[in-house]
Amino acid sequence: MAKDLIDFDIPLLNGEDKVSKALELMKEFECSRLPVVVSEGYYAGFLEEKIIINCDGDKISDFRLLGEDGKIDQDSHYYDIIKCALEFDLPLISIKDHQGLYLGVVPTVSAFKMFASSSALLTPGGIIVLSLNYKDYSVSEIGRIIENSDAQIINSQISMDPKNNDKIWLTLKLNKEDISHLISILKFSGYQVEKYFSTHVNHENTKERYDSLMNYLKI
Repeated sequence: MAKDLIDFDIPLLNGEDKVSKALELMKEFECSRLPVVVSEGYYAGFLEEKIIINCDGDKISDFRLLGEDGKIDQDSHYYDIIKCALEFDLPLISIKDHQGLYLGVVPTVSAFKMFASSSALLTPGGIIVLSLNYKDYSVSEIGRIIENSDAQIINSQISMDPKNNDKIWLTLKLNKEDISHLISILKFSGYQVEKYFSTHVNHENTKERYDSLMNYLKI
């Protein structure tokens, strides 16, 4: 759950605090952004160093905060942290309790590490994303094709195809890096290969690799 990833070493600011306090904490903890709560204990947003750098005597409440929507419930899945971070471009996500009160923040990198660990992303092997109609989804048939190509599925995930609500994306993590032959076989068998990631497969450019990875991480 999201609350299990809270980093309690990240300090908290109150809207009534002076900017000088914020700058001192940012220097001490080597960060450029800190969470802010109002007096009632509700998350208000993040204060960024570059906005307050020359304003020592002012209150934090005098400044515009960033990432007001960067918050999720304590029982949310870490996928929700990743989704929120990508949607609002935030390095930290605020976690609230069942009453909406601030509990702490989770560094986005912690959620990505959790995702990588649980999805076998760090295990050597290629990744193939298939787009198919849900009614055509057969794990046994796909598994047979892959096993006949001397590969095995070590992790799989299903999500909605963002291009077509009538279809799904099936993301397969395999136990081998060279998946070029397997991609050809899947295409020949009538499967639509939407994305693929492998050190043995060349993509057109760096931006395509980045966009593909971002799409994969949004699953």
